[in-house]
Amino acid sequence: MQRKQAILLAATEHFGRFGFRGASLRDIARDAGVSLTLLNHHFGSKASLLAATVDSQDARLDQRAAALTDVQRGASGTWGVRELVQAWVDADSATAATRDGRLFLQLVARIGADTCNEFDPAIRAGLDRGAQVFIEALQRCRPQASRRAAESACLWLGAVVDRSLVPMQPLSGDSERGDGPEAANRDDEERLIRFLTAGVEAALVTPARAPAAVPAATTPSETQESALTA
Repeated sequence: MQRKQAILLAATEHFGRFGFRGASLRDIARDAGVSLTLLNHHFGSKASLLAATVDSQDARLDQRAAALTDVQRGASGTWGVRELVQAWVDADSATAATRDGRLFLQLVARIGADTCNEFDPAIRAGLDRGAQVFIEALQRCRPQASRRAAESACLWLGAVVDRSLVPMQPLSGDSERGDGPEAANRDDEERLIRFLTAGVEAALVTPARAPAAVPAATTPSETQESALTA
């Protein structure tokens, strides 16, 4: 069981850093401290390993969705875009407080954006359960916004939060110290929340339609010319 867990942890990092095509089973086996033969024995193929890797993160996949759902069940009964954004950031900040959590967030970002067709698309669709909760909540508090606008706002928010919380460089050798993203200055966090809220609000605004063109008024001479040529 320990070897299998070591494989899944190494796979989380490699799939998150390099994507599905770029990840190497040989490199995953090496970092997990097992043979390639043993890795293939447990998982059979790269696609099966990716599916198992995502399944192993099941509890984390539910955390953001649960946080966003809790906002809507708040005792006060009043919530809006800011509260949803705050819940998203708080959930991801808590996840990013550990190296394993940062590996997970990197995996979600990389595989969620992976456009290759070499693995089951249901894996990509199920990676971020919180996204659907967030989109539906946006439409509840901004019913005038289209579904497409809510989806765009969600994609933008996720990308900015990922960039803020997960380092772009490889995470190998990253420590488990609690002095990562969660130790950021409170003022910085407040500015981030305001920035994200404003961005989401802007994405939900329905563009005003341009007024229909008004035909130019005809002059009396034009009217007479039209009558003569009719």
